[in-house]
Amino acid sequence: MSRKIYIYPTHKPGPYLPEDYLQSFHDAFRAHPGVRLVNRGGRLGVASLFLNLDARVFIIHWVDLIVFKKFGRLQFLVFLAGIWTLIGLRKQIVWVLHNRQAHNGPHPWVDFAMSLMAKHAHLVLTHSEAGVAFFREQYGACDGDKVFHLPLPAYRAEIVPAAASQWDYVIWGSITPRKRVAEFLEYATQEPFFRDKRILVCGICLDPAYARRIACLAKGPIEFIQKFLAREELDGYLARSTCILFTYSPASVLSSVALVYSLNFNKPIIGPAIGNFLDLKGVVQCYRTFAELPGLDIAQPPDTALIQRYLAENTWARFPQKLLDRLESGGRSGPILRPGERLTGRPPRGPGDRSARGRSPRS
Repeated sequence: MSRKIYIYPTHKPGPYLPEDYLQSFHDAFRAHPGVRLVNRGGRLGVASLFLNLDARVFIIHWVDLIVFKKFGRLQFLVFLAGIWTLIGLRKQIVWVLHNRQAHNGPHPWVDFAMSLMAKHAHLVLTHSEAGVAFFREQYGACDGDKVFHLPLPAYRAEIVPAAASQWDYVIWGSITPRKRVAEFLEYATQEPFFRDKRILVCGICLDPAYARRIACLAKGPIEFIQKFLAREELDGYLARSTCILFTYSPASVLSSVALVYSLNFNKPIIGPAIGNFLDLKGVVQCYRTFAELPGLDIAQPPDTALIQRYLAENTWARFPQKLLDRLESGGRSGPILRPGERLTGRPPRGPGDRSARGRSPRS
């Protein structure tokens, strides 16, 4: 019998970014043996939780964003009612901790939601060691042992061949104010070191005012391509760049999906000293302020062996079992499941179980 799992936000099929995390998260669990993904009423947002109460496990992402959505206050109240319902029904709750706070800055409703999840989740998953440290520092009284670090999975295994360099730096991905792209360009246009450096900024920016601010700075060696990028086009830009640069604000981010997607290009990567950028020493050169950037060598090759090991060990195919194994092994103060019960839907293996022989454990 398959175990039923619900994931919020629910996924709506359609075009998505090459590094679309939520699409890949859903697809990985949907394809995993012994798991049945339930997703009724996806268009209802967080209210869809009430249409899927037959699920056993509820995996919740981005509680810090709910209040900022359309009808956000109403959705937030529905979210609170949903979590209390899950608690009352003794469902298993997994909180995926992505950010320290809302990207828009501190917000009391977000603080309350995160504290609620910290207290009542059976398991807290984060994609960086910094996330583990943040949880234990902020919510240690809620049982710091239920938080664990599971690295972001890679999107493919192969290394993409490099092409002739057309840009010295590329900044890519969905462009929002929290990524400080305009702020970096303002710095670069005043810094002599960057005067002759070819810089490409590419990706969709849904904030018209911020897009105009970047466009005004895109002169001379700075190029701005403001559009949705298909994988083939994005890969071409990354392959023709010497270095991949991330300019994120350290205030909220704990992990970057774009960083992991960039590993396949075996390029020098420069990023802020936060989150999973710090976890990839040997691949990422980290900085604390833009003023440190001129001192970082964009010709310094990354640790290719480390990249290849990361790509091999952290795959979406293996991701669900890693999470389920941790959930099965116990959460707050003891086993979450009844003795002998497995989340994968497979019966417990005993000495006489022939199916267990000759198999290596999944990880």
